[in-house]
Amino acid sequence: MDFVQYKCPCCGAALVFSPKTQKLSCNSCGNQYDLETMEEYEREEQSPNEQDLDWEYRKEEQGAKRTEDGLYICPSCGAEIEADENTVSTVCPYCNNVVVIQAASSGEFEPDVMIPFQVKGDEARQKMMHFCRGKRLLPKNFRDRSYLKNLRGCYVPYWLFDCKASADMSFHATRVRAWSDSDYDYVETSYYLVSRAGTMEFVHVPVDGSVEMDDNTTESIEPFDYNGLTDFRQAYLAGYETDKYDVDAKTAMGRAKQRLYNTAEQVLRSTVKGYETVTVKRRRLASQEGKVLYALLPVWLFETVYGGRKYQFAINGQTGKMVGELPVDKGAFWKYLCGFTAIGTVVCSVVGILLFGGVL
Repeated sequence: MDFVQYKCPCCGAALVFSPKTQKLSCNSCGNQYDLETMEEYEREEQSPNEQDLDWEYRKEEQGAKRTEDGLYICPSCGAEIEADENTVSTVCPYCNNVVVIQAASSGEFEPDVMIPFQVKGDEARQKMMHFCRGKRLLPKNFRDRSYLKNLRGCYVPYWLFDCKASADMSFHATRVRAWSDSDYDYVETSYYLVSRAGTMEFVHVPVDGSVEMDDNTTESIEPFDYNGLTDFRQAYLAGYETDKYDVDAKTAMGRAKQRLYNTAEQVLRSTVKGYETVTVKRRRLASQEGKVLYALLPVWLFETVYGGRKYQFAINGQTGKMVGELPVDKGAFWKYLCGFTAIGTVVCSVVGILLFGGVL
């Protein structure tokens, strides 16, 4: 398995894709390169010439090899990098070199489309800090901001489902009429069967292709602006972690079907008006011209384990929308609860003395 590296042609330092400039930037010498320039440069660098004795040998010499333990050797410093079979891009923890594992992003695992990061790391950290500000029940490491080291930019694998659909649904509905006379109160309930049908087009219904990601989290940071979709380029991965899908398209179809049904039901049900109650009796959906795209979408991800429970917090790397749940320090909770209880007891005592002290 070989690596693709993006290094500055001027100083040799690792290049990182900048959401602000949409270019590859060098933090060492400050130079910036557009993607077309770097791709042309890489092609020229990798093009064999008469001086090359053996390309395979050169690849081995660069350190692009896997150890017997399943680890990978960083081509820059020689350190071992942990990368499982789903890893597409990662960062060396020793020299901060950014590498892309080419075999994990090519062939059947090469995405059809992707959305590059638009939200910078500093912006994501500011959002996290603002969200945590004033929350006194967070664990101590959140109050001293050490949690920020766990915030990482990730390209999450998604399946995007397109189709035209014909929906046919029926609903049980009721109307209630009440009146009274001099003797009795009356309530009349009328029951109806309401049918609705229509056609609709679904474009890019997303389902995440990662077992690690919680479906509720990925669906909560929607929507993505699909006008920002572009062809897949490995250069966009520089500086971010990326996993290839471990939920295939066939498996993801179940979730997509559920989302299509829920949307169709919501649309058709919104046309059933003038009733006190409305419940679904039957729903059918037939699709035509179905198409599936494999995409990488940008997410700033924060994960932590506290009290034996996993917490996942996410920021849409394109729009900045933020969702998730953060842990609560139980010790701090009881401390504040006891404090408020004590204050309440004192207040009640003072009020009691003021109201009843003279009588006693």
